Amino acid sequence: MLFKAFATKSEERPHKTYIAVIMRFAIKAVVLVVVTRSCLIGLPRPCYSTNARQPLSLQRDMQGYGLHTSAALDSKNKCKMTRQEMMMTGNIAQAGKSGDWLTLDNLLSTYTGRASQVYNAALTGAYRCAEYKAGIKIYAKIVELGVNRTMPTFTMAMKLFAKEHQWDMVRNLWAEVQQFGLLGVPACAARIDAAAEEGDIDAAGKVLDLMYANNISVDIGHFTSAIKSCQNADEPSYTAAQFLFDKMIQSKLKPNIVVFSSLIGAHRRAPLEKLKGVRAQMATWGCQPDRLFLEKYLISVFQLVKSNRFVYIPHAVSYLTTLKRDRLNDAAEVIDQAMTNKVPLSTLVKVMAKAIKQMG
Repeated sequence: MLFKAFATKSEERPHKTYIAVIMRFAIKAVVLVVVTRSCLIGLPRPCYSTNARQPLSLQRDMQGYGLHTSAALDSKNKCKMTRQEMMMTGNIAQAGKSGDWLTLDNLLSTYTGRASQVYNAALTGAYRCAEYKAGIKIYAKIVELGVNRTMPTFTMAMKLFAKEHQWDMVRNLWAEVQQFGLLGVPACAARIDAAAEEGDIDAAGKVLDLMYANNISVDIGHFTSAIKSCQNADEPSYTAAQFLFDKMIQSKLKPNIVVFSSLIGAHRRAPLEKLKGVRAQMATWGCQPDRLFLEKYLISVFQLVKSNRFVYIPHAVSYLTTLKRDRLNDAAEVIDQAMTNKVPLSTLVKVMAKAIKQMG
């Protein structure tokens, strides 16, 4: 019945793309459920972790799913560099990888040329050093000087503006990417990452549609970010997230724990059986929970909001008494399994575990 409704929606509005239309329907379905539960209306975005996390792109690099774009090389509109510019590019790139922003900034301040590779390395370094505002200033200088903007330029600029939540600039940059024919894996990844940050499910779906339509390789990183957009949406949509997960499996991509962490994060308003379903899928794919997944699971099973990052056990106990016992039992089971498997526990998980134990 659900897929029939999806098909009907697509037939009524043929100009809309398949993934985007299905996810729109999924969002509306969740909204209808939420409206019937007035106690949940208007909840803010979930707390993803009690500890700061690195950008998703850097997590992908560490796990072998990185979307690499060389700052020194670009397949489109390459410009020749002098030996000094090549050295400058390498030194700036190394400073960025090392997180040495001071050195990077000093190097760039001495550069008076207009080689796009040098500036692309600086944009990448600013992102790696979490100097997002400085990176945006570098992009402004690129535009001011009339430096040739290539795919790496637009890719890193979208990432930087997304970190500062300048969504209109992200959309403008994405429009230019399409206008100049610079579509590719890195640029699409940057746009989906931005959609994930904003919680824009529709935008993430449209980019995936565009990639499939243009035979651009879609990898696990693209789907991970798209699923994350379902988690960060003002109305988290577990149905849209599950649809994207299923689409990923159909694309012959194997999910990892990062995918499942994003998937479970989108289940904060889902029925308990749906959360158990995610755990069952994890077992099927041989994925073991880690610290981040465990915290996100508890956030979803307890339907916690940002203001509920409990530090004190009495506060946690007071909140848990408002929940049904089956959710407490499920959480206790998951925590016990994690402790048995020696999974590191975050502060939030430790507090909730002690609160459950205190309740008996």
